[in-house]
This record gives sequence, structure tokens and C-alpha cells, in this order.
Amino acid sequence: VDSVFDIDTMKAIRDKICELSGKTYQQDALDDVSIRLITDHIRSVTFMVSDGIMPSNEGRGYVLRRLIRRAARHGRLLGIEGRFLDGLFLAKLSDTVIHESKDGYPELEEKKDFIFKVLSQEEEKFNKTIDQGLAILAEMQDKLEKEGKKELSGADAFKLYDTYGFPIDLTKEILDDK
Repeated sequence: VDSVFDIDTMKAIRDKICELSGKTYQQDALDDVSIRLITDHIRSVTFMVSDGIMPSNEGRGYVLRRLIRRAARHGRLLGIEGRFLDGLFLAKLSDTVIHESKDGYPELEEKKDFIFKVLSQEEEKFNKTIDQGLAILAEMQDKLEKEGKKELSGADAFKLYDTYGFPIDLTKEILDDK
């Protein structure tokens, strides 16, 4: 195959993302980046949680948290979270990872419920962070408009990130669209 994303186990995950998002792989370059990123990250986080790593603000747990949140953000870019009542999709994808890998890694099946719980809780926390950050950013944008300004200060962008956990790249993307 031409890419690691075309290997049978990875392709199954990639195809599930396409199914959940309603997108077709290799039709839109930006969508493809998100599809590949989620494919890679959901596989990694499933194994990390299975190995006992928990989301936190330091060390391996921080890496796990960033991977989960980055995958969740790209799911939003693909419109996945809007397709489910609870807005959560990472545990659904993790099920595909477990199904594809359980023959070689039976512990994935044994720890399935735990993996789903950790991923769902972290995705839910991130969704709250995003929703809160979007509201605060909207207030900041309103203030800028009233003051006749067109640029958000670095201090405000950092405050969104440092205080509220709102990703800098998402702030930039939203403001670029404006």
C-alpha cells in the first residue's frame, strides 16, 4: 500500500471516521488531514489508556490529554460531534481500534470499559472547555469590535489558553475566519 493509513487495521479506523463524519477520504485535503490525525491519535490513546496512563497535566498523562483533545478538536472540524446526542465519539472509535487489535493485544478487550470511560470523560471535559472558551472569545471579539480593533492581543490569546485551556490554534483559526 502507499500509506500506513491503507494498512487493514488503520484503514478500518479511517473508514469508521469517514462513516461517523459523513466525509469521504481523499476528496478534500483538509478533511484528509483531520481523518489521518484522528486515526493515528485514537489508536495511540487507546493503547496508552490500556497501559494505565491517565490524562493529567504533566508527563505521559499530559501527552495523552493533548492527543485526546487534538483528536476531539479535529472531530469537531469534521462535524462528528454534532452527529451524536452526547457529542462524544472517541470511545466509539476506540471500539474499532480494540476490535482490529484484540487478537494481538487481548488486554485491550479486557480493559475495554475502562478505556471507554477514560476517553469519554476526557472528551466531555474538553467539550466543556471548548464551549466555555468559545463564549469568552466571542465576548473578546465583541469588545474588539466596539473599540474598532481588528486584532486580539497576545495577552488575551494566552489568557484563553493558560486560564481556560482553549487551544491557541483554534483561537487563531476562528479569528482568521473573521
